[in-house]
Amino acid sequence: MSNTAHLHHLALIPRDGFFCKDGRGWHTSASGRGHSLDWPWPSTIRGALTTASGRMIEVADNRQFQRKDWLTHHQQVTLKRLLTLRRALSRDDVGAWSADDRVWPVPADALWLEGREKVFRLLPSEPKTSTLGRKVGSDYDIAREKLWVPQNLDDNSKPRTAPRWLSELEFVSWLTGGGISADPDSNPAETGLSPAKRVQAHVGINPGTLTAEESILFAHDVIETLESQHEWAIGSEVNWPISATPNISRVGSDGRIAFLEKLSADLFAIPGDLEKAFTNGSKGLRLIVATPTLFKHGWLPDGFEAENGEFRGNLDNNGPELILRAAFVPRPLHISGWDMTGGPDEKGGPKPTARLVPPGAVYFFERADSQNFGQDILASLWLKALGQRVDDGFGQVVPGLWEPAKENEK
Repeated sequence: MSNTAHLHHLALIPRDGFFCKDGRGWHTSASGRGHSLDWPWPSTIRGALTTASGRMIEVADNRQFQRKDWLTHHQQVTLKRLLTLRRALSRDDVGAWSADDRVWPVPADALWLEGREKVFRLLPSEPKTSTLGRKVGSDYDIAREKLWVPQNLDDNSKPRTAPRWLSELEFVSWLTGGGISADPDSNPAETGLSPAKRVQAHVGINPGTLTAEESILFAHDVIETLESQHEWAIGSEVNWPISATPNISRVGSDGRIAFLEKLSADLFAIPGDLEKAFTNGSKGLRLIVATPTLFKHGWLPDGFEAENGEFRGNLDNNGPELILRAAFVPRPLHISGWDMTGGPDEKGGPKPTARLVPPGAVYFFERADSQNFGQDILASLWLKALGQRVDDGFGQVVPGLWEPAKENEK
């Protein structure tokens, strides 16, 4: 087996939905069933691709991997970039994925409100009062209290549940400062881009009594990826040590079949309209988390420290110094999982639980030198991986425009 890394662009297409069990037990609610994540962890995708490529090597070398072989191979499989895809089944060129098929997590600064025909954009501005957090004392506390907060909601409209995903057209419009249409008479979570969920029951039969065996009677969620007119997939840019690509894989807790299709590298390119929007520069930078992100200090991006009452740092070792102005971060995600090859008895064991920043979290930055952000920052941050466990596909972000409005400028 060669140690040379080969870059592949693949779409993983579940044919019968998927079940990626979350960290809860099987009987944690009145429903008494296992609950699925609404989208696979990036580490799950890396695991699926590790297994698929490893099986190809086993066949090519006419041997069976042992524990150490899987450990070595897993280290050689790294996820560079990930996409969520959804394409129409009725079009003539079905089978060829395009950038228009990309879908993105709904940003935390987008708010669906009752009676509004447009999605409301939350804008951060300098705080007018202190929070009810910890007593201000350390430089960290002072910097946290100075973070800007959204204060531009000027009516009593009630929020509605947002969809899970935005289309490529909607997302690029949001990144460039445009609007998104919202049907005031519909439930966005039902009419928007959110895969359907169903419950599947499993029954085991006792061969002696030919009746159901209670110990193997259970149910769990299944996220449907095949719709009447569309299908969902996971796009991946992945390195592994062989040039060949498999055409089938398994994904999720019950190993459901997923097809693998080759993708064009252009599918991971920066949208043209976003490049044009950065031509004239932007005073501020909006950074949206695209895949779950693990930072050393929870919500605070790695590389940023409290300094003179501000969070300062950079997102790129060669980039300019930045000031973090605001952070719209929803509740953290908790990820654990099962180590299939680790543990003292080599039978595996639970992985430690980590707290991650969820997709859709939004960070707002200004440059410390008061210069504008240009196309160079767009190129360096587009689908860049920040934080920890980046080889697993965690931490990918996308940049957008932001025009800060300070209180004394209004």
